[in-house]
Amino acid sequence: MKPIFPLILKSTIGHILIHADSIVRVVAEDKYARLTYTNGRTELLFHSLSDIERRLACGTRVGELLFVRTHRSCIVAMHHATGLEGRERVLLQGQSAPISRENWPMLLRLLGTVRGAKSTVRSA
Repeated sequence: MKPIFPLILKSTIGHILIHADSIVRVVAEDKYARLTYTNGRTELLFHSLSDIERRLACGTRVGELLFVRTHRSCIVAMHHATGLEGRERVLLQGQSAPISRENWPMLLRLLGTVRGAKSTVRSA
């Protein structure tokens, strides 16, 4: 599925317009998803993580944006990544997200595509 930016998603306050570059991570919360913005604010979305994964074209670079499903419960905006804690976690602006063993090889392949001063990834 080709991504459409900005995204129109349904939240607790109705349909909202979300600019993809403001997303840090999306975490599964039961059958819904909790989105975390770059300013630290969070929002509950009435979408499954799989639906959001398709909408963000996870695993595919779109301009400077690169979203990756690092774990069955989490999507990470790698363009906001600041480092890694071993093979277990991605560091993101004062937060972190899990990395599954199954997704580690795919993440290693994609790390070579992360570029720019803000998104330099370093190993802990």
